[in-house]
Amino acid sequence: MTKILFINPSLRLHSQTKFLPVGIASVMSFLRHHGVNYDLLDIDINSIEDDQIESFLENNRYDIVCSGSIVTHYKWMKWLTRIVRKYNPKSKIIVGNSVAGSIPTLFLANSDADIAVIGEGEITTLELLLKMLRNEDWCKVEGIAFKNTNGVVKVNEKRKAFKKLDDFPIINWDDFDTEKYFEKSYASAAGVDGKAIRAMPVVTARGCAFRCTFCHFVFWNDPYRYRSPENILLEINRNIANYDCNYISFWDDLSFASLPQAERFVDAILKSGLKFSWSAAVRVDLFGNPKHDYQRRLAVAQKFKQAGCVSLGFSLESANEDILKLMQKRIEAQFFLDQVKLLDQVGITSMISVVFGYPIETPETIKQTFDMCFEANLYPSIGYLLPLPATGMYDYAKMNGFIVDENQYLDSITERQDLCLNMTKMSDEQVKEIIANEASELNEKLKIGLSEKKLLKTGGYKELTQKSKLKKITREKNSLILNYSEAEFEMPSVDRN
Repeated sequence: MTKILFINPSLRLHSQTKFLPVGIASVMSFLRHHGVNYDLLDIDINSIEDDQIESFLENNRYDIVCSGSIVTHYKWMKWLTRIVRKYNPKSKIIVGNSVAGSIPTLFLANSDADIAVIGEGEITTLELLLKMLRNEDWCKVEGIAFKNTNGVVKVNEKRKAFKKLDDFPIINWDDFDTEKYFEKSYASAAGVDGKAIRAMPVVTARGCAFRCTFCHFVFWNDPYRYRSPENILLEINRNIANYDCNYISFWDDLSFASLPQAERFVDAILKSGLKFSWSAAVRVDLFGNPKHDYQRRLAVAQKFKQAGCVSLGFSLESANEDILKLMQKRIEAQFFLDQVKLLDQVGITSMISVVFGYPIETPETIKQTFDMCFEANLYPSIGYLLPLPATGMYDYAKMNGFIVDENQYLDSITERQDLCLNMTKMSDEQVKEIIANEASELNEKLKIGLSEKKLLKTGGYKELTQKSKLKKITREKNSLILNYSEAEFEMPSVDRN
């Protein structure tokens, strides 16, 4: 009997906050729905150290091992494939998500993986595994890259994006220790009516309708697609009934691309009678763009609040118009301020993010962005530009000699709160000092109370403030931090939806 293992990695092994892994669960659920059985090694929720992983693989034999992560985990994923190969020399190692899918040739050439799943993982992985289980030729499966018998990487035809997301089975969480995840969902903060938060992620859409030059996600080359409100609410109702869930984190790159789409969804929540709190990712022009009448935007925002919306995450990124153009954000900074003001009016928390380090960044543009955060009375999630594969800025970095050896560069990167590559005309020390000083000043002006160590890596602040935000949104506490390095990317095992 062929034995299959799925490995769910951990981006932050000892983080106090953990979320159920949507992507790998989506692929696993699709396989289970079609009769494919497997084991799961959940590194993340069990905080399994590398030596324990090695011991597990030494003592357990598998014919097929599947895993995946975002590309910032590149070095670790190479280590994992090497350890799998060491103890399971004849196994087929399949890796998905952006760590393999965005750079299939590079990843396969520098790792012990046999196959990279590119883009959406469900159908591709099912077809691939069924052919393997039946001893059929799998080398022509769409949506994969693989090493042939000579060790040469071959990239197959791209698989077309699946249009009808409603037709995918609802994620089955029975393979995961949901109670352990609930204990760490939003660090067990007090939620609605004083109850502990039991947060679950739900995907409403795949991809993004926009193409910002710094933004990296799995479905970059696929069209933006979203589920029907009825299908989403079917999953939420199941989560409430089966898992006593009371908080939904809409786990999307972009939950709502337009105001009409957003209104249809909240109307469906209100009509359903379901009671739950929730957060989502939106653009700064959803409620800030004057193309819709202010009263219309306000009315929809009020519906959001009535339907249980606690907070919305969106990105200012920069207050400088020239940098926004380089980002291809297609927004105006004023949209950001108008959206924050409107959400304040209805009592919804704004969670914001900024990015520093575009080639034309200067001390003046950095100050300009912090000044706008102060004007909005918000402390942002702060990050440096981190050029990642399949983005405009990664191409820029390669063309301009900032990235010479891709394998070496990807081995060196960590996350957006670390300055991994400086493409400005300022020195590394100057960039970090200016941002640290501006962040410290903003911290003092807003009376946030962050320690010096938490000015950029603000995860602890998120955990401290989440409780008050979910009890009652107040203007003074309106500074919830969303750690986008964990939340903005797709995570399917072979895909994070």
